[in-house]
Amino acid sequence: MKKPLKEQLKRIGGMKLNEEIIEVERIHDMESHIFDVIIEFKKTFEKSEWKKNRKISSLIKKMIDLEAKLGNETLELE
Repeated sequence: MKKPLKEQLKRIGGMKLNEEIIEVERIHDMESHIFDVIIEFKKTFEKSEWKKNRKISSLIKKMIDLEAKLGNETLELE
């Protein structure tokens, strides 16, 4: 027996909303992972023999700043 159209649309709409929630959660998870990788890279670099390389240090700082902007933007997706 077919469900009334209204019930079918509710079900489809709920599935879409659920998919959007999963997508936002995945984006937040990936953004957090990016931050963790940058920090891990920074820690490793600071222990290396190249730790005084100003260009790399500057790039790491820029990556951290850029990642903070990304984090702010992804928070607005909710």
